[in-house]
Parts: sequence; C-alpha cells; structure tokens
Amino acid sequence: MRFIWLFSLGLIIWTIDWAPALASSDYRHARSWTLVNRNLSAGSNLAMLQPGNDTRVNLLLLQDDRPGGAVSGQGRVFFEWSELSTALYPARFRNVSPGSHSHSRCQTFESGRDAFSEAVRSAKRLPRNEQDLLISVRESISPDCEDMAAGGAEIARLAPIRSQRGRDFGVYLTSALAFYNGDFDASTKGFSALVKAKDDWLKETALYMIARSELNRSQSRAFDNYGYFGGPGAVDQGAIRNAERGFNLYRKIYPQGSYHQSARGLLRRTYWLAGETEKLSNEYAAVLDNPRLVGIQLPVLVQEIDDKLLATLSLRRDTSDPELLAMIALYRMREPRNSYGDEAPKLAITRAEIESMRDSLSSRPGLLEYLLAAQAFYVANNPEMVLELIPDDAREPRSGYLDFSRQVLRGQALEAVGDRNARGFWEQLLSGTDSIYQRGLVELALAMNLERNDAVDDVFARHSVIETPVLREIMLQYAAGPALLRKQAKNIKLDERERDLALYVLLYRQLTHGAYAEFLSDLNLVKAEANQDGPFFNSRTENNYGYEEALQPIPLGLFTQFDQSDEFDCPVLKKTVEILVSNADSHRGLLCLSDYVRLAGFDDYWMDIQPKSNQLGGSGSGFPDPVFSRLESYKQIIADPQASSENRAYALYRAVWCYGPAGINSCGGSGVDEPQRGVWFRELKRRYPSSLWAQKLKYYW
Repeated sequence: MRFIWLFSLGLIIWTIDWAPALASSDYRHARSWTLVNRNLSAGSNLAMLQPGNDTRVNLLLLQDDRPGGAVSGQGRVFFEWSELSTALYPARFRNVSPGSHSHSRCQTFESGRDAFSEAVRSAKRLPRNEQDLLISVRESISPDCEDMAAGGAEIARLAPIRSQRGRDFGVYLTSALAFYNGDFDASTKGFSALVKAKDDWLKETALYMIARSELNRSQSRAFDNYGYFGGPGAVDQGAIRNAERGFNLYRKIYPQGSYHQSARGLLRRTYWLAGETEKLSNEYAAVLDNPRLVGIQLPVLVQEIDDKLLATLSLRRDTSDPELLAMIALYRMREPRNSYGDEAPKLAITRAEIESMRDSLSSRPGLLEYLLAAQAFYVANNPEMVLELIPDDAREPRSGYLDFSRQVLRGQALEAVGDRNARGFWEQLLSGTDSIYQRGLVELALAMNLERNDAVDDVFARHSVIETPVLREIMLQYAAGPALLRKQAKNIKLDERERDLALYVLLYRQLTHGAYAEFLSDLNLVKAEANQDGPFFNSRTENNYGYEEALQPIPLGLFTQFDQSDEFDCPVLKKTVEILVSNADSHRGLLCLSDYVRLAGFDDYWMDIQPKSNQLGGSGSGFPDPVFSRLESYKQIIADPQASSENRAYALYRAVWCYGPAGINSCGGSGVDEPQRGVWFRELKRRYPSSLWAQKLKYYW
C-alpha cells in the first residue's frame, strides 16, 4: 500500500540531508591532481579504494564491485559522492515529496489516507454510512505535530458510530491523531486496545504503531532545537527498549507483514538511539548482503551507514563484517589529523591490526591482501611490500573495483620505487579499463609518469591514449614547452579549444618570460575575430569541483585587440613588444608592458602558480625563470639615474600602488617593506610635485 511505501521512504530520508560522519570529517572540495592522497577531500574521490576517498564512495565501490559500473557522465578523473551514486543508480530517489511535515513523524500522515480508506472499505460488517463518516473524518484531520489538542473537533464527529468495527476504526483514528500530535501515552494506550481487534488490518497496524509510538517517546528530548542528537544518554531507555521489543514482536508475528521493511528500518534507528553499536553493525551487515530485500537502494543505505555507524565502530569489537572492517581500516590510513585538528589524533592502523581481521576478511578474496598493501603504502611508506603482496595482473580481465584498486596500488608502488616498467604497466592497465572514472584515473597516472620522465610530448602524440580533456589541458598549461605548444596550436586536426588553449598559453608564457621576438612571430596565429573577453580562467582545471560545463571561451584577442589606453600613453601590445625586442630594458617598453599586465588582469595570475611537485603539471613549464613582475620593472626604472622624469615618476607612482589599498603586493617579484614604500612616496612628492602622478597619489600603504 502507498502508506507503507511512503513511510519506508520517509524512514530513509532522514539519513540523506545530514552531513556524513566519516565522509565529512574534513569536508572540503579542494582538489589535488595526484593519485596518492591520505587527506579527505569531497571532490577528489577516485574510482579505487583509498584513504582519501569519501567513506561512502569506498563502501559503494566495494559493494557494487562489478566491471564498468560507472558508465554515465562525461569522462572524468575525480568525482563527488552524488555523481558516483547517480552514475551507478540513476533512479536512486523517486520524485515524491513527503509534504509539509518533511523529516518529522507527521510526514506519513497525508500518505496514510489511501491506506486507511482502503482498509475501511474492505472491512466486513461495517455499515456504509459509518465507512463514509470514518473516511470523511480521516480526510479532514490535520495534525499539528506540536499541539496535542489539534483535530479534537473532527474526532468528536465519530460519536454516532454504533458498530464494533466502526468504533475500532474510530479508536485507531483517535490514537493516530494522538501519535501525530505528540501525545504518546494516549497513542500507545489506544493502539494497545486494538491488538485483539477483529479486523486484520487494524490488528497488524496497531501492533506496529505501538512500537513506533514508543520509539518517538524515547527520542522526544534527545535532540536540541537545532536537530543535534544528545547521545544515548538523552534517550528514554525504558521507551527505547519497549520500541525494540515491539518491532521484534511485530516482525515475529508478521514475518511478511505490510510494515516488515519499515519495522526493520526503525529497529536500526532504535539501535542507533540506544548506542547499541554491535546490534546496529550486525543489522547493517545483514542488510548489505541484499539491500533490495529491505526496500533500500544501495546509495541510500551507504549514506545511512556512514552517518549512523562508522564513526563509532571499532575494529574487531563491534563487527566482523568484511566491508565494514575495510571502511574502518581505510579511514585509519588517513593523515592523523584533519585540517581542523582533532583533540586526540587517531592512531594509524597497524599491520598487526589488519592481520587480526584475517578470518573475517576471508569471505572477500583479495581484500585482506589489498588492505595489507594499502597499509604498507599509505602508512608504513613501504612500496616494496606492496609489490610482494600484489602480483602484476594488469593484462588480466578484472572483476570489479577491488581488483582494479589492487592493480592501481601496485602501479603506485612501481612509481614509488622508480621502476622503469611503470609506464608499460599503466598502458597495459588502461587497455583493459572500460569504466569512465577508472579510465580517467589510469590516464592521470600515465600522464604523471610521462611528465616525470621528460616525455610530455608523448601525451600529445598522434596515437596517445591520454584522451581526458582536463588532463591534456593541465599538461598544456603547466608542463608543455614552447615547441610543443606551437605544434598543438597549429594542429588543425585537434579540437579547437585545445588548439586555442595551446596558443594562449604559448603567447602568455612568451610575453611574461621575455621571449618577445617569438611572441611577435606566433602572434600571427591569432585569428582576426578572436574573442577578447578576459582574463581567462580555466574552470575545467582550476575550480575545486572540476565541472566540465559552461567553459569560458579562450580570449586570444587579448593579445591582439585589447585596448590598454590609460592615463599613461602606451601603444597597442604588439608595438610595445616590438620596442622590447629592440631593447629589453626600455623603460617605456617595461612601463607599457606593466600597464598591459595590470589592465588585462594578469596580476597574480593563476597560470603563474606552478602545481606542487607531486601533482600533475608540477615538473615545470619549460620556460625560463623568472616570470615578468611589474614591481621589479618599477624598481629597475627607479634605480636607473638615466630614467626620464616622466618614466621615473610613473614608476614611483605604480610601485607604491602595488600595495594599495590593502598593503599587500599585487605586482609580483620581491616585496618591499612599508618604510621603503614611504621613501618612494616622499620622493615622488618632493622631486616631481607637478606631475600628474604626484598629484593623484594621496597615501602609501
């Protein structure tokens, strides 16, 4: 019946909207383009079992262990929990609103109308006029969920009912209203009077509702005004025991009953409220074997387990379930502290602790060896042990995420020991990978290998297996040298965005690394109609979520059409660069290039921040240091006694403004302290008082 199904859905919903317990102990979305990660970041999940994954992701991968599972969505490397769960289970939530009383006991009141009406119409020896009155009263009742007196006037309309069946249904309505209004004494008493009723629906539903009333009584003072649980000590222990006995009795008497699934779900809630971790873990272990039998889709169940169980679970004490043990083990391989700092750092798991789980893990072939290898790699820093524990099966067909995780971990160990065959291993592993998320992961590993071995050109070779756009773009932005960028910019067989990005990076790097003649030559590759809406920010590679939609067009027109007219008279960029080609130390050329950088939005530009050495793109760009700095150009001109009054005054003005108005250098280069900025300010005022720049500058910072 619809009432039953919706109540089961309502039971599940309370687990969904709360931040997950272990998944969110460091709930950030910062993304690092690397495979080795012991720190949780919600947006950096990979399609393998690893400590840095959201715990829900690890559990879902281990449960849904089938090849090619994540098959929807664009080609991606990292993903969020919601993306993976939707990819594996596209219909995980039905589009049903629980109504205005969402997340309270009253959310099932409206959905129960049809069930009640059906039961009344099916009841034997119940006069038609009494049926009509009962249904009318049920439809007109509107519980308050806070006011125990709400709905009393409607219940009074039941007085004319004379048949025993009709009176029993009236007692049910009175008791249900008391339940929804929060009068659990009255509801328990009323439902108890119906457990021997002649009508089967009333008898079964009353027994179920007695337990539900006791459950709600037990938690009536367990949550504060903000919905935070006060712990088992805040629960009415007598009522919670009554609820547990009631649900178990219902399940015993009605093993195939209408509320069987719901009663089982509410039993889990009673265990959680009572702090019965062992009972709760045993129940979850049983449900994990086949969640469909209890009416829950796997992602919803995983969310509930993460929220209600894993944070309190202890190895060997509370569970022997292999999947739950694996989650605890991986969690304890994370860095000892999260970014907020625990009061007491959690101790990293030891090899002996994992060995102690050998018998429990035996039902999942390969899981024990994987956890031992993961502990050796992530905690003990012993990649050689990984190679001993996990054989090379890169060429073999894989049966799911666990096998895939084992091979990726072996590949990471090969990289850690500097094995020259690591590239071949990744290529073999990639050839047998058919999942989108898995493919992106292996492509990342291979791209990092090629970069670290000075083979960046191979990433962009004609038959390159690295296809994921975000990886290719990172390599262009941070690892490619001028020859490769120029080659990609001219390759008409490439996607237009990749060509444009290669040219944009090439021109920007040339301009800011002093390759002025090359810049002028390559500037001819920019189309006359090129977009100039900048500055450019690559949301595909740089934002924390890594979404691949609404990408900004690449504004190559910034280098050919940008109007940099300002109070200091400068020509177009091409003319400025021509000046610098003739004389790289030209004061006018340096000042005009500085103005271009400032006005085009290239101060503190994201492309100048090289990724860390352990990340993709972290090996260097192939362009000579240092990067152009406005502040260093101003210093150079200020220090030159041959500088003209106009150029020197403007350099002083701009050098001071590098720190305005926040006192933070926005012009790059080596910073100067406030007293030096004061010297520049006073020199401008004293030596060039009639200049526009002296008149405009009122402060220094």
